[in-house]
Amino acid sequence: MARIRANADPNTVAWSDLAGKLGVSRQSIYNWRKLPGAPTEPDLEQWTDWAASNKSEHGDLNEVKRLVELERLRKLKRENEVEEGAIASVPEVASFLQKTAAAYDAMLTQKIEVELPPLIVGQPIAEVRKICERIHDEIREITNSGLQKWANGKISS
Repeated sequence: MARIRANADPNTVAWSDLAGKLGVSRQSIYNWRKLPGAPTEPDLEQWTDWAASNKSEHGDLNEVKRLVELERLRKLKRENEVEEGAIASVPEVASFLQKTAAAYDAMLTQKIEVELPPLIVGQPIAEVRKICERIHDEIREITNSGLQKWANGKISS
């Protein structure tokens, strides 16, 4: 049971009671408290005044509530799209990029430091360019093939 303070302001209520009196969730109150100039105490009169004075900047409380709900729905939609495979999650893309960068590094090292030198020893510059173009084409083909497989879901991140 809640204790009643002897000299308590009748407008000061618990945060959950404030949310109920304003017709919003406690989460909405929590989000609004982050807005500039929002009251710091759960005082119904202060919150009502704040809502009225911020109507043009943040809309009325119902508008703020609507915007909070739209943001929640946007996040749920994105989660569903990730779950359905329609879009990739940030961790999935990050993992893919890390693995791809490591694979590119290994491939470039193999092609440039191991395979290329014996091919160009004593070759005229025009022949060296042709050899480099051929190796570049191989790297491009391997890269495009890997990206296409990943896009088609044939390889995992």
